[in-house]
Amino acid sequence: MATKTNLFRRLAAIAALLLCAAACKYPYDITLEDGEYPLVVDGDILIGAVTTIRFSYAQPLNQYPYSSSSFIYISQTTNPVGYIEGEDGTRIEGTDPTGQPYSSTLGMWSQLQFDTRGLRTDQRYRLVCSIDDGHKLESDWLEVCPAPVIDDLSYWKNDQFDELHIGLSMHCNGAHHFRWTYNEDWEYHSDLSASVVFGPGGIRVGGGDYYYCWSHTDAADIQIFSTENQIEDRFEELSFRRIDLSDRRLQMLYRMTLQLSALSPDAYNYWRTIRQNTQEQGSLFAPTPSEMASNVHCTNERDYLILGYLNAGAVATAQMYYDNDVEQFYIPPRGGYYKREDFEIDLKYESMLAAYNSGWLPWHAVYGMGVEPTGYIWVRDVCIDCTKSGGSKNKPADWPNDHK
Repeated sequence: MATKTNLFRRLAAIAALLLCAAACKYPYDITLEDGEYPLVVDGDILIGAVTTIRFSYAQPLNQYPYSSSSFIYISQTTNPVGYIEGEDGTRIEGTDPTGQPYSSTLGMWSQLQFDTRGLRTDQRYRLVCSIDDGHKLESDWLEVCPAPVIDDLSYWKNDQFDELHIGLSMHCNGAHHFRWTYNEDWEYHSDLSASVVFGPGGIRVGGGDYYYCWSHTDAADIQIFSTENQIEDRFEELSFRRIDLSDRRLQMLYRMTLQLSALSPDAYNYWRTIRQNTQEQGSLFAPTPSEMASNVHCTNERDYLILGYLNAGAVATAQMYYDNDVEQFYIPPRGGYYKREDFEIDLKYESMLAAYNSGWLPWHAVYGMGVEPTGYIWVRDVCIDCTKSGGSKNKPADWPNDHK
C-alpha cells in the first residue's frame, strides 16, 4: 500500500500535468522523486509581435500551502539563455529586460523575450535554449499559422446585469483554431481629493500628487475558440470579457489591447485540455486523456520531464477605448469604495505625525472665526492616495489624456 506521502506525490503529479500538459512519453499518473519536478515552458512564437517564453518548475502544493493554485505552485528557474532560429539561418537572441524573476499569485518564473516582429511567415521556426542546471532544450520546427483578420473590437452595455460586454468580430483567413490574449490599462482616481498634504514640517496647501492613478493587468484566462464546425469563416461580436459597471476600470478611461493568433490543431487540443481541466471541470478526478504530447524536448537527457506546448503564428492586434466622459455607464459604489472614517486633529506636529504613521492622511482644513485653520480633517490614506488601491503614478507613455 502506498504511503500518504507517495500518494500525495502521485496526485500532485496528476494535477501538474492537468495544468501544464505532459510530454508524450510520460503518462499523467506518475511518481515524482524528492526535488524532481517538471520544467514548464510556456509561450508562443508570435510573428509580428514580441515573443515571451516563460520558464518555471511545477512543485507539489504541500510545500506552499498558501498558493492560490488548486494543486501546484510554480517556482522560478534562473538564467535561461536561448534563441529562436528560422530555417533560413535567422537567429533572434532572447533577452530578459529586468534580469529579475517575475511573480504572480501562482508563484515565480523566469522569462526570455525575443523581437520577432520582423520575421517572415513563409518558413518554420524553433526555440533553442538552456537553463542553468545544464539541460539543453529544443522545440520541434513550427509552421507559422496565418494571421486572422480582426474586423472590430467593440463594447456594449448590458442593462439587465449592469455589465459592459466586450466583443470580437473577425475573419478566420483560412485557419480554424484560435487563441487570444489581452491586457488592460485604466485610469482612475481616489474617492476624495485632498486640498492639503502632510510632509516634513507639517501641513501645506495643495493636494499632492495622488488623486489620479493608472493600473495595468494581463489576462490570465485561457481564451481559445474554433470554427471547425461552422459554415461561415467569421465571428460577429464574440463576447469574451464582461466588466461590472461599478468596476473602477470604467471610472474614467479604459483601454484593452488584444492579440489574436491562429493555432495548429495540436496546440489547440493542448489548450482545450488545459481549459477543460482548470476552468470547466475543476476537478482532479475529471476525465482526461491518458497522454498529451509536448513539442519541447531535452537534447542531453532523454527522460527529462518538460511540460508545455509552443505554437508559431502571425499576430493580429486590435485596441479599444472606453471613455466614461462620453458614455457615462460607470456606476459609483454608494459611499465610495472604502468606508469613510474621519476625525479632526489639532495643529500639533506630533499629533499629525502619529496619525500619518497609523495610515491616515489630511483631507482639508477646519476654520474657526479667524483666517487661520484650527485643525485638519484626516481620513484613511486609501481614500485619498490612489496608489493604495493597487495602481501607480506610472502613466503609460501613449495615454491619450493629460492627467498627471
